[in-house]
Order: sequence, then C-alpha cells, then structure tokens
Amino acid sequence: MSASVPAPVPCAIRDVSFRQRVQVSGRVKVLRIQPLAGVATMEVVLTDETGTLSAVFLGRRRIPGIHPGTRLSIRGLVGHHQGRLAILNPDYELLPPA
Repeated sequence: MSASVPAPVPCAIRDVSFRQRVQVSGRVKVLRIQPLAGVATMEVVLTDETGTLSAVFLGRRRIPGIHPGTRLSIRGLVGHHQGRLAILNPDYELLPPA
C-alpha cells in the first residue's frame, strides 16, 4: 500500500513556499537551455501578476509549444535551483492564449 500524495494547492506565485506542493499558472517570460552536470536542461521562468517562479525540465532541450509568451500551468513540489525557488520536472499544461 502506498501513501497518497496530496493534491497541489492552486495559488498565486507570491504565495509559493519551499517544500509545498503547488499548482501555478502564468506566462513564460524567459526560456533558457543550459547544461547542468553535463546534461541539457531547459529552464522556464513563469510569471503572473504577483511574481516569478522557475520550472526546470532536466534532460530537455525543448518542449513543443513552450516558448516565451506561452501561457502555462505547472504542478509539483517547490524546491531550490540556483538559489531561487523552482519546481523540478513539473507536470505542465499548455493554456489557451488570453
């Protein structure tokens, strides 16, 4: 029998805290591809009217449909990446344009 994982809490980016399982939505402000321990990593900076949060996709160079300006919803456990709050390998959903 496995323990159930609590459902993510939908929230504004400003309300995100370390080790919290969350769901946030916003617009992709910045997209960077850079190596991390020799593996290509795609970092997306997501912004809403309250702040910014990074989503880091380890081992990915691109994800079809994600580019600056894309509306995106991400879900996962908040941790740290390069000194900032981030969700590593989040579940994501592309949202329709506003």
